[in-house]
Order: sequence, then structure tokens, then C-alpha cells
Amino acid sequence: MVEVWVDPDWYAVQQTAEACPSAGVPDVVVVRRSVVMVGRPSGSLGVRPEVDAGADSAVSRRHAQLTSDGTRWWIEDLGSSNGTYVGVVGEPLPTQALTPGQRVEIDRDDRIYVGAWTRLVLRQATAAERAGQG
Repeated sequence: MVEVWVDPDWYAVQQTAEACPSAGVPDVVVVRRSVVMVGRPSGSLGVRPEVDAGADSAVSRRHAQLTSDGTRWWIEDLGSSNGTYVGVVGEPLPTQALTPGQRVEIDRDDRIYVGAWTRLVLRQATAAERAGQG
């Protein structure tokens, strides 16, 4: 599962004139493939990312890619305009973007930051979600 959050703390350190939407419950994306793209959709360009962060215009159309071997996950920036950042819960927000093309393993307490306010959290599905009830 990928949770797509509006993160006011991440927004506060970005230099953007765009207004930050209200933070609330995350959008939850069920991931059923071992490779998924994070980005903003574009019908005219045929871009349909599995993890849609389209509400945040600072997210590139093809921003990043998540890859799994069935047990572990990695994130890779796909040459985005505003970078992909990985931080750890309880630590200061990250300030160094990933090098485009660099694959970084994601640990349980890692958070992925993209765009002006978007935070991504990878997690296991709950029993109810696996049963199709969540």
C-alpha cells in the first residue's frame, strides 16, 4: 500500500507560491505490481502513474519509480523537476534530493517526499484491506 499525504511541514520548507491544501486522511493506493510509477497523469501524453500525485503541480508527470522484489522496496527519481527525497520518521526533513537514476532502498520508517507538499508512505496492507474490506 502507498499512502499519499498532504504534508504541511514539507510544504513549509518548499519555495512555492502555490497554496497548500488542507491536510487530512491520505489517499491509499493498492499496489499490485512490482514496478509502479509516481507522478501526475496526462491524457494527452498518455501518462497514467499508478501512484497519482496529480493534486500537487510540483510533482512531475513521470516523477519517480517504486520497485519491489516481493520483500523490499526501492525508490528512484526519474529526472523530476523538483527532486525526490527520502527521510526517516522522527528526524529532520531531508534536504538532499536523490540523484536521478539512483535506486535507494526504503525502510519501514522512511518517508518519500515529492513536489510541494506530497509525502508517500509505503506499508503492508491490513488484514481487512487484503480481504477487500478496507
